Amino acid sequence: MKIFFINPPAKEKISREGRCMIKGSAWTAVFPPFSLVSSAAVLRKENFNVKVLDCIAKDIDLYGLKGEIKQFSPDIVVLNTTTPSINDDLKVVRIAKRNNPKTKVAVIGIHPSSLPDETFSLSKKLDYIIRGEPEFTIRDLTLSLRDSQPLSKVKGISYKADGKIFHNPSRRFIQDLDSLPFPAWDLIDVSDYRLPFTDNPFLMIVPSRGCPYKCVFCTSRSYYGESQRLRSPENIVDEIAEGKNRFQVRDFIFWTESFTANRDFVIEIADEILKRKLKVRWMCNSRVDNVDLELFKKIERAGCWMISFGVESGCQKILNLSKKGITLEQSVNAIKLARKAGLQTSAQFIIGLQGETKETALETLSFAKKLDADYTQFYCAVPFPGSELYKIAKKEGWIKDYNWQNFNQAQSVLDIGTIKAIQVMSLKRKFYLKYYLRIKPILRELRKLRSLSELKSFLRAAKDFLSWV
Repeated sequence: MKIFFINPPAKEKISREGRCMIKGSAWTAVFPPFSLVSSAAVLRKENFNVKVLDCIAKDIDLYGLKGEIKQFSPDIVVLNTTTPSINDDLKVVRIAKRNNPKTKVAVIGIHPSSLPDETFSLSKKLDYIIRGEPEFTIRDLTLSLRDSQPLSKVKGISYKADGKIFHNPSRRFIQDLDSLPFPAWDLIDVSDYRLPFTDNPFLMIVPSRGCPYKCVFCTSRSYYGESQRLRSPENIVDEIAEGKNRFQVRDFIFWTESFTANRDFVIEIADEILKRKLKVRWMCNSRVDNVDLELFKKIERAGCWMISFGVESGCQKILNLSKKGITLEQSVNAIKLARKAGLQTSAQFIIGLQGETKETALETLSFAKKLDADYTQFYCAVPFPGSELYKIAKKEGWIKDYNWQNFNQAQSVLDIGTIKAIQVMSLKRKFYLKYYLRIKPILRELRKLRSLSELKSFLRAAKDFLSWV
């Protein structure tokens, strides 16, 4: 059997990985389709003929994809999806069926996992929805189809049969993440994925899955669960070494819900990198309440050069209502200590959360300037299906627009009573301009440039970034 994993075309470049359903231009980078190459690696172990196509990285539109499907003639097509792109993603179902009505089509992603019935209503010819983390569910589904076994035994899928929709029991989260093979990066062109400013190729490393925290705006708990599941440090560093030696990649993003939630785990990874003397560069994310100077110094020695913090708001009341569980003082301390250890910092803020007013939003801008992280992002609060915010907003009648295309972090669809969506979008734009059109961040970026090629990359990234703003 031939299985075709597709990251569908999009009108605007978008990341479809995990909880981050965001236009690529916000970071001026396209992220590799991790979920697809990870699932493809699992199926390749079962001796299936697999292919992965990232239409976004290759700039392939629906017409071009039609030719790719015809040429490969797959038995099963697996599509990655997000909330803002779901309607366009499902257009691929029709293309696959027109090429061969016998082709089966499955979708993965947080949106169909959270709203399976609604997703089936958007595409009458869609065959399967993979709910939750996809790898082993796709494997079992594909094996069942190959061996003509009952679909009712495949945990974690929703499917249609005899005009009815069936939701099988959910699959238990993968407990031994080391049992997953390394992602099949050889099935894509790694050189397509480059960091902003430096233009270096990069890959994603997923060291853990699941998040014990309860932030109302986040979807990760609905997709990867409430308990953090860890890979072994040796397994993680083996994958890093393979990326460097096999694919000549020296830059990595540690892609997980909260990398530093388990301090000992992070220290062990850093020690393993140092023990093997791997000369690599990497970035990670973190909360502000579970870090310290010793930890920062350790990961900096092991190659970490930037750490991203979810600060979210400059108003303590908004943080409390959002169940973030941090304080403003902890954010100040985290940025300060990270800088002291020689790390660059990134701070993420969300405008328009519960209780937000124009005044509290302006507190966030002032706080962002006070923190003065190397990179700062302002996003709109989005009630993504799968988040607690979606349930609250739906119950309260805050969602003014159910056009899924507008459910992206560059836009607001929430009129929460204390502030309207149009005000949130206006503030976001003003915040970016007021934050970055200051001499201090401009000079800071220019001082980092070491060559003419880096200057050119910086100018391209700045152009994309301003376009996104």
